Amino acid sequence: MIRSTIVFLLFVFGIFFAGLYAAYDEIDPCRALAVENARRSPLPTAIAEAWNKIGTSHQNRLSCTRSLILSWRERAMP
Repeated sequence: MIRSTIVFLLFVFGIFFAGLYAAYDEIDPCRALAVENARRSPLPTAIAEAWNKIGTSHQNRLSCTRSLILSWRERAMP
């Protein structure tokens, strides 16, 4: 029972990071959040991405992951 739970959690994390890499070419959630925010910004993507990387550089990975999931939820449910 415990082994199957651990395998399932590893599978979920693997799918999450594979999705990050496929969508953003990044595995780090903070960099992926910067790319996501840059794509949703009215500024040109290159400028907004650099600006957002500076803004997300001080956040920890857990808060970046939460913000990224919230951003996905906002985009999925307008």
